[in-house]
Amino acid sequence: MRVTLAVTDPMPTLSAIDGTAALQAASGLPQAARLHHLGLTASRVEWGSEIDTRWRETPGGTCARPARIDLRLAQTEHGIRIAREVPRGGCLWRAVEAHERRHTALNQATLRRAATAMRRAAEAWAPRAEGHGPDAAAAVAQLQAGLRQAIEPALAAMRAARDAGHAAIDSPEEYARLSRLCPADQAVLRRALGLD
Repeated sequence: MRVTLAVTDPMPTLSAIDGTAALQAASGLPQAARLHHLGLTASRVEWGSEIDTRWRETPGGTCARPARIDLRLAQTEHGIRIAREVPRGGCLWRAVEAHERRHTALNQATLRRAATAMRRAAEAWAPRAEGHGPDAAAAVAQLQAGLRQAIEPALAAMRAARDAGHAAIDSPEEYARLSRLCPADQAVLRRALGLD
């Protein structure tokens, strides 16, 4: 019985085509008079699997066991968006980008940990896995459901680690620190936002 895992984790993209209002809307957080989203990191993770099976007919239908499991884990979307009002290439731009790169590093680290946990879960599940059904398709579908159940804790742990990590990065202290940096760029930003 063999378990393979393919991980796809391309470098995050960087764009500056959206303004603060679009980033605020994409964040899902309410607009505040003093808080403007200067950057946003988005990530989407998808997984898939293929199971090659050995099966046999039984008096009650079909029994299937995994012969090989191929897993795929991919960060299908991973991008940094910096508000177009931030002076490109300046001090504030670099500070916002560095902040968002902390988010992307967290996403990449949690993806790698999830991949390891996912593979281990599949390897632990496979030797005792059996699917039963009236025909081969039903038995294989039961195997797929069992595999999903086996690896879901690894994916749930990744989601929880991301939520906690992103919340720690986006602390009030961090936002206060960013608001004090780069006074000249902050002045340009305030003018661009119509705040001066």
